Amino acid sequence: MPPNSQFLLDNEHRLLGLMIFSLLAAIHLGNGDTALTQSFLFVHFGFFLLWQPVIKQQSSFSVIQLFILTILIAAYIYFFNPWLNAFWTLLLLTLLTGRIFARGLARAAYGLAVITLFIELILYLTPELFNLTALSSSIQPMFSTALMLLPLLLLLYPVTDSTSNQVDFIRGFLVVILTVFLCMGSVLISLTAEKPYLESLATSAIILSLFLLLTAFLWAPRAGFTGLAQLLEKYVLNIGGPFEQWFTHVSTLEANTGLRPENFLSASLHYLMRQHWICGVRWNTASTDGLEGEESSNQVSINDDKLRLTIYTYTPVGPSLLLHSKLLLNVLTFYYRAKLQEQQMLKQAHMQAIYETGSKLTHDVKNILQSTQTMSQIISDEDATIQERIDVLRKQMPLLTQRLNTTLEKLRAPSPESVRQAQSGSLLHWWNQLQLRYTGRHIEFSIDIDKDMEIPVDIFTTVVENLLDNARNKRLREPKLSIVVQLSCERHQLQLSITDTGSAIEPAIYHQLFKEVVSSNDGFGIGMYQSYELARTHGYELSIGNNEDGEVRFVMKESNQDP
Repeated sequence: MPPNSQFLLDNEHRLLGLMIFSLLAAIHLGNGDTALTQSFLFVHFGFFLLWQPVIKQQSSFSVIQLFILTILIAAYIYFFNPWLNAFWTLLLLTLLTGRIFARGLARAAYGLAVITLFIELILYLTPELFNLTALSSSIQPMFSTALMLLPLLLLLYPVTDSTSNQVDFIRGFLVVILTVFLCMGSVLISLTAEKPYLESLATSAIILSLFLLLTAFLWAPRAGFTGLAQLLEKYVLNIGGPFEQWFTHVSTLEANTGLRPENFLSASLHYLMRQHWICGVRWNTASTDGLEGEESSNQVSINDDKLRLTIYTYTPVGPSLLLHSKLLLNVLTFYYRAKLQEQQMLKQAHMQAIYETGSKLTHDVKNILQSTQTMSQIISDEDATIQERIDVLRKQMPLLTQRLNTTLEKLRAPSPESVRQAQSGSLLHWWNQLQLRYTGRHIEFSIDIDKDMEIPVDIFTTVVENLLDNARNKRLREPKLSIVVQLSCERHQLQLSITDTGSAIEPAIYHQLFKEVVSSNDGFGIGMYQSYELARTHGYELSIGNNEDGEVRFVMKESNQDP
């Protein structure tokens, strides 16, 4: 801040005292002497420009502003009369009573200035305007002298604390309205009742005091009454329509998951058009734009990267209505973005479902391809006889045909309902077919059950083939690894286990297995996650029975919980 501006701020109360003194001197000392009055008024406006709290002291005026300001001051000085004097005094009272943020002695300084102008207005200016007598001619000179010297006390005030530059114009305007009511009420009583002005002033002061006392009593909530303060705040914040209904309506629309974003926006704007002060709404999104109602010159806009909204109103938009309008539009924009995000998440979930279904079917096709490669190797074996080749084809081709047909059925109906439905079949028959498919692959099979039972064949096939493929891939790294498939029934609970003698699963993979898709050298990926979900869906539990070097065992058994 420039040094001159800081000097003015440090002596603000002194400038205020000199400004009021020069104004009172122009009124009382310049009575009948136009040149003296105009001189004091020039000095008064000079001090006013240095003191004024509206424009920052470090700001500078442009040429046009200086020209307009000079014309206004010159016109006021040239046409100076009691009515202009009363108007200017009320304007000064508005600025002074609006400085409620002052602290300490600065507040007292402004209080002294307000009292001085208030006494000048009610005891001198108002009676002069209506040719009334407030003070006798013997007291008038003493009153004028005392009133002029009163603001000079501000020159002696040791004000050292800083004063806020904020001006509460609303509070200042209300105080001036009450002052005008006091003055006009006093004049009206004096002229109609033909009473002395001071007596009328006392009557008006009593009436005004009773009014303020009643207002203060009704301002705070009491006896079930909400209070004028809450009513005023509700009016200011709720102008044009209640927020509660708007929030309820928009949130109800947003909760409807079947409503698309464009339909949500259309329904919300249609409801917004019910407000009596709105004549039209224009919206613009990445895909659509439109207009509801009609346009006008009064508008409120809000821009967002996903949505642009403009409200057209019948009347000019004031500060309160502007705040209200922007809040309404911000709420609508927030919920619209949430609706867009919800739709995006639904698309991602749909794509995830397609990906998981495709991954599972890819795994089935991979197993079929491996079976086909095994058959091709046996047929291409030159040492095998024609009869041996025919026997292999006779055993493997029906199984291969069945598996291809099952995969095609999954492709035809990949819905969640079809995933939950699994083909049932004989456990012993499935076990025999499993051994035939893995003939000659150095896998040991062991069974210990008393009787046959029905099982979900597709689920058992998917889980076992995925586990066996992982174990065989692991054997490529560890050639001496042995694989054992065991089927047993313990405590009337069917249990299938696949054990290998290789190295243990790494801890990082072990803790995440079955919880999410992981990858490793042994192929623990989407197949393991899909196998776990399929088994759990159909009432079975897939887990790791043991994880040690030399014995890694996966176990699938009937779950105690309902699927």
